[in-house]
Amino acid sequence: MNVRKSYIASLALAAMALTACDKDGDTIYVSGVTDTTVETTAADIVLDENRLDMLALTVYWNDNGEISLSDPLVAAPQYAFTNTLQLSAFEDFSQAFEETLGEGVCSRQFSCAELNSAALRGGMESGTTAPVYVRIKSVLGANIAPRYSNTLKFNLTTYMVDMTSGVILDSNRGDSGRTLALTDRENVFAGFIGASSWENWFFRDPSGEVWGTASDPGQAFILGKSSTDASLWNLWFPEPAGCYYTTMNLPANEWTALLVTELNLGGDLTGAMEYDRKANAWTYTFTADARTYNVTLSGVANLYDHNGGDGAPSQEGVQVGFAGSSEALTFGTTASTVSFTAASAGETTLVLDLSNSKQWTLGTGELAAAEEIPAMLYLPGIVDPWGFDDFLPLYDEDNKSYAAVHHINSAWGYQIAIEKDNWGDIYTMVAGGNAFEGKLEFQGENNVAAPEEGIYLMDVSLGWLSYKVTKVNTVSYTGLNDDWNFHAMTQSADNPCVFTAEIEKTANTPWGVKICINESWDLFFGGNGNPGELSYGKDGFEGDNELANGTYILTVDLANCTFNYTTK
Repeated sequence: MNVRKSYIASLALAAMALTACDKDGDTIYVSGVTDTTVETTAADIVLDENRLDMLALTVYWNDNGEISLSDPLVAAPQYAFTNTLQLSAFEDFSQAFEETLGEGVCSRQFSCAELNSAALRGGMESGTTAPVYVRIKSVLGANIAPRYSNTLKFNLTTYMVDMTSGVILDSNRGDSGRTLALTDRENVFAGFIGASSWENWFFRDPSGEVWGTASDPGQAFILGKSSTDASLWNLWFPEPAGCYYTTMNLPANEWTALLVTELNLGGDLTGAMEYDRKANAWTYTFTADARTYNVTLSGVANLYDHNGGDGAPSQEGVQVGFAGSSEALTFGTTASTVSFTAASAGETTLVLDLSNSKQWTLGTGELAAAEEIPAMLYLPGIVDPWGFDDFLPLYDEDNKSYAAVHHINSAWGYQIAIEKDNWGDIYTMVAGGNAFEGKLEFQGENNVAAPEEGIYLMDVSLGWLSYKVTKVNTVSYTGLNDDWNFHAMTQSADNPCVFTAEIEKTANTPWGVKICINESWDLFFGGNGNPGELSYGKDGFEGDNELANGTYILTVDLANCTFNYTTK
């Protein structure tokens, strides 16, 4: 960050002016109140996009949270005032970034990225220099007018931000690399997302505001933002996975997801196109002549929005289509003719590329080869001697996530290998991690820290470069006979990761059986579609419906991720 004069701004905030309120007919007065004063030595601040984490501004004030009252029998609450920091590009604060401050908080520091975001949300344009105003609003009660400090003013230069794109964040608020483009409506962003089933995500608008959804049931398509809702939930796409035309309507505080279920060619070519979710593209293979083709692209979609609740479509069979030119397609409810040229004769793949939210294209070519994702990771070092016998199976291909339960007894920590017997291609712990969570790096210097000896659920994501380890206290099954209570399983004396339970089959199991860790609905194994195999975080496994009513032993091996039923 470049400095012209000073980065430190100080706010000296005194107590509030004389205020009165009613209590049971009596008037009680707040005493010891003076006007507020703001002082600063800050001059010009220039933000540097190459040093986003660098401290840019410090604002601080005295604690006005304790007050005294005229009636000594009435207790004055500590931290009675609610303070809000306001930052604006307008002297009258007609548009402002606001942040409510916690009890006893007397300062706020802004990094380059945070101050740039706050200034844009306060009405400043990116890549410009202009005065910025800061003040503290203090409120004593709902029926009492707020009081304001005097105003701190300094000049700020923001760095340039692409105001025409918003970013899809993953469930940890990390950049997923996918974007939605600004439409012809202000603060409305849209684009196609190749989403997995129930994929969790957030949205970051160009100003830096993060958007999610309310936690109330039935509000999955109603937007909330992080600056005003500390308990913001992530958004989630419905089931099934597929091609979702996603619209974020920020002024209306709502979003929609239009699942394109089929897309068909007409005109010079006729047939159904196939969707590649990872490439976010539709393809059609045909035997071409070297000429120009005129085609239409029309399809059918299901609309998900607030009218359908949390996961059901509000409209089905919506007609959709593309128009425009092959280098600048548009999307709507009707299709018009689009032309493209096949440069040579022979087998050709037509590609409708939706990966760039600002430019959808149609032309011939090949999709990039899909990344090869290992089916499992290996854990040399979780027990002695070091080797590749312990592994984590893949459960989430999109985020390259792996999980299983293992016995850990490690003196020196462990590593995470992507190939058996390969000691070179390993992931290690980023400094600052601990035995239970942290970040990963490729071929780093620090082994992943190991917890004390015991059995643990190990969840590793190469997509997020993170790990999470949870001590296993109990293992239970649920869902059998459509009974969703937790039923304890018994740990094997021979293998600490094997658990058994005597079960009584009395009825069919419509939703499958889940194996839950620590009686938690967030930590469980289900089936992966293959008989006898478990997978972390999946729907319940099947297999009991084929059994006659009677008594059986259910055995699960949470290290090898297998299950079986045997006759007692």
